[in-house]
Amino acid sequence: MSLLPMRNTNVSLTMHWPVFSPQECAQIAAQANGKAWDKRLPSGPGNIALFPDVKACSHVERQPLVLGKNAYPLDQVSFGVSQVNAENWRFELTGFPADDMPWLVRRSKGTGKEATWEVDLGPSITSSRKLCFIVQLSDPKSYEGGDVVLHNVPDANRDGMRAQGTVIVFPAYWLHKVTHVTKGHCHSIVGWIHGHNFR
Repeated sequence: MSLLPMRNTNVSLTMHWPVFSPQECAQIAAQANGKAWDKRLPSGPGNIALFPDVKACSHVERQPLVLGKNAYPLDQVSFGVSQVNAENWRFELTGFPADDMPWLVRRSKGTGKEATWEVDLGPSITSSRKLCFIVQLSDPKSYEGGDVVLHNVPDANRDGMRAQGTVIVFPAYWLHKVTHVTKGHCHSIVGWIHGHNFR
């Protein structure tokens, strides 16, 4: 009798569920500093580009996410992600390192080439990223485009993934992209939960 090796059935698992109310989403987005939006890509220690082969997009801006009491809103994101991780991926997670904290992102109408596939693992401080998350802060009726697309994952849940207050979570090694916004603009939180070497 031959036994097949154990397989990880959750290797391509992606999840999404509601975390914040529309009112909470509006409050988080309203804390943005109007003068702090930056179109440059984030850089690591010593201003070394995290992903030197990726070019900045003029229609994507970011700034550090403002944290409140008990690290809100990351406390709610972390709690939900930890529960889902324990039941599915079972990655060993350590949390949010100070040198790779989540961003508040604003996407506006973009032109040019179609968005390309990317992964969120890279050299230096990004090498310990385990799970990526995107929190949808904007009302989906206020913009067009801006869809999160995951490689080889059916888009049957597109409306659910666009819902305001929803968090989308997927492994940091998974190919993904966000399509150009074609009307209006949308806000989101983009971040990563880190961990030890994959195990």
